[in-house]
Amino acid sequence: MFLPSYALAFFCLPCATLLSAIIVRSMVRLAILDHPGHRSAHTRPTPKGGGIGVMTAFGLFYPVLQAATGQMVLSFPFLMAACALVLLCSVSWLDDLYQWPPAIKLAAQVIAACLIVGGGIRLTWPTPLAGAAISILWLVFITNAVNFMDGLNGLITGCLTCAAFVLALVAPFFGVPELFWPALLLAGCLLGFLPFNFPHARIFLGDVGSQGCGLLAGAAVLYGASHTTQPSGWLLGPALLFPLIYDVLFTLVRRWSAGQSLVTAHRGHLYQVLHRSSLPVTTISILEWGLTLWGGAIACLVAPKPHVWGSISGITLLILPQLVWTAWSVLRAHQGTIGKW
Repeated sequence: MFLPSYALAFFCLPCATLLSAIIVRSMVRLAILDHPGHRSAHTRPTPKGGGIGVMTAFGLFYPVLQAATGQMVLSFPFLMAACALVLLCSVSWLDDLYQWPPAIKLAAQVIAACLIVGGGIRLTWPTPLAGAAISILWLVFITNAVNFMDGLNGLITGCLTCAAFVLALVAPFFGVPELFWPALLLAGCLLGFLPFNFPHARIFLGDVGSQGCGLLAGAAVLYGASHTTQPSGWLLGPALLFPLIYDVLFTLVRRWSAGQSLVTAHRGHLYQVLHRSSLPVTTISILEWGLTLWGGAIACLVAPKPHVWGSISGITLLILPQLVWTAWSVLRAHQGTIGKW
């Protein structure tokens, strides 16, 4: 049964990509529009909700993959994570339609994070209780980080696709082979969406896609960090998401130091500054993809090293290109006329 089962699993991947693309195309025709605002990169109304295709395809094919590869389909962590994803995607889609207050979205994110952590996907360091609290904060943060960075054609979709492919490739080396199939499946579902969004956007992910993918990415990082067999293996997930993490943290610190609101919509992310300085969207997105791949390479390089030195050297190597990215953004901002950050 081994070969037929795994043949079925591999057959599911292109099917998931195709289903994602079909649903995305249907959402383009449905034309629930995202009208441009003061912080938008697009200039004409564009359909949103492409994330429904990504999340639907992932949700339908993941149990099939679990069954085909001998995993427990009805395990408690799986059921809790499924409930969390359905809850968050439902609230996010309704928010795409009705523009609910931020407090409702935050409440849904916290509940979804609690469900995942309650299901057993969490850190246990430094204590079980503290690890659970850190895990909830991490899930809420990365869900919002992915949402915040979904502002240019192909940027977040490409970064997450690269991250998922790298995770699938190196998961056995890091001692978490069980992440191979879900990572590969998510990459396939995102590839079904990407041609509709890059280089020209016929549709956007919307909150349903960005927040759903953010929750999945955050959960994968927690699982990898708590189950890796490599001394510095915990760095893999954060390294793959580091371009997103750095941009969001840098922007929050910069706005806080300037006395600006941290919750008001703005155009101050580094990728937005580069775009406003007339750098092409395709260039920015592809460079961000490259930084994601750089993070994966660094994580693999330092993973076998002792925990402290591996972590220090890895974080240093991750920060260096981001400092160059920041300096380039500041230089272009000062050379051009982009207005207030």
